[in-house]
Amino acid sequence: LLTKFNNESEKEYKTYKENFLKRFEITQLPPYLILYIKRFTKNTFFVEKNPTIVNFPVKNVDFGDILTPEVKKRHKNTIYDLVANIVHDGEPSKGTYRVHVLHKGTGKWYEMQDLHVTDILPQMITLTEAYVQIYELRNTSENNR
Repeated sequence: LLTKFNNESEKEYKTYKENFLKRFEITQLPPYLILYIKRFTKNTFFVEKNPTIVNFPVKNVDFGDILTPEVKKRHKNTIYDLVANIVHDGEPSKGTYRVHVLHKGTGKWYEMQDLHVTDILPQMITLTEAYVQIYELRNTSENNR
């Protein structure tokens, strides 16, 4: 997904005058990564929702693979853990949203919809139609877990 930022992959761009290649490189990992999964597309007549279940890990996502060796040397931490997952249920025009949030103090996951809050197993989170995901970079002391 993010390999286009590894400073090796080239993407061709075309303008009306010329064609050229570009390379992108991630030079620093942010404390949080927000991933958006494109669920909605608009065609000529209406908006459609893609209900495909996307498999994703809840813990131990290593983004070090997309860094160049020089940049990777500067980063002690490249492991991310999911801390929030936003889900859209229903039709595009009148659906509802739920959010799964990790309570960092207890390590328990909670599902929130409006004012309703319930416990949820981490395994159930991966079975949802994720829409937005927030991953947090682990600090050094947590990397040994």
